[in-house]
Amino acid sequence: MNPARERAAEIRPGVLRPAWSAATTPAARQALAGRMTARSGLLVKWSHALETNEDIVWRTVLRLYAAKGRPPSIDEIAATTGIDGGRVGALLRKLQLRDLVGLDAGTETIWLAYPFTERATGHRVELDGHVLNALCAIDALGVAAMYGTDVTVESQCRSCGETIRVTTVDVGRALRSVSHPEAVVWYDFAYTDNAASSCCPAIAFFCSDGHLQRWLGSQASPRAGARLDMNEALEVGRAIFGPVLAAARQDDGSEDLP
Repeated sequence: MNPARERAAEIRPGVLRPAWSAATTPAARQALAGRMTARSGLLVKWSHALETNEDIVWRTVLRLYAAKGRPPSIDEIAATTGIDGGRVGALLRKLQLRDLVGLDAGTETIWLAYPFTERATGHRVELDGHVLNALCAIDALGVAAMYGTDVTVESQCRSCGETIRVTTVDVGRALRSVSHPEAVVWYDFAYTDNAASSCCPAIAFFCSDGHLQRWLGSQASPRAGARLDMNEALEVGRAIFGPVLAAARQDDGSEDLP
């Protein structure tokens, strides 16, 4: 891989996203490169890092979402962070511009905070006693590394509808089991406005290469993306979501409290 293609955004001091070191296979690295190319405009926005309070609210939203099994309210975020509720609302709107959260139109009610959504997607993640909807297959596979705990993912083959069940081990660094040994993931590169409405609906599990090819052949127009086996897909999920809650690093190598 050409290092020039290994583009990443510094989401907080010393923390880069995606984490290219998590992608050891050529297919995973090529998928990340395709993702970054498709989202070059979003990467420009990330040339300016989040303000401290934006980052605090982002991470608080994600921690509370996992702890409660639902999106947190403005009051809950304010109580946890000590930031005034009115300011929290303004910060959430700024996070939405970065495609990190989604708010119901005209309100400050959170309906998505990647990797989770309140909309039914068919991708379900069992996390610490809660069952949450993930935006897509890669988001679902990235949850374990993001929270540092193993998960169970259940979804359906996009072609035949059969249930595919995946469990992780070693806090998301490896697969414990896959119900369909030949299962694959299609990682779609389409991106306009936000991932939830563009690429996420097409990033899906398939129980075999044959079913993936059948689905691709049924599309109205050719799709740009990458076919990943389950280990490669897990690597992509780790690379994208593993850094999200990581603590900032100081110049001396120490870590800030998250």
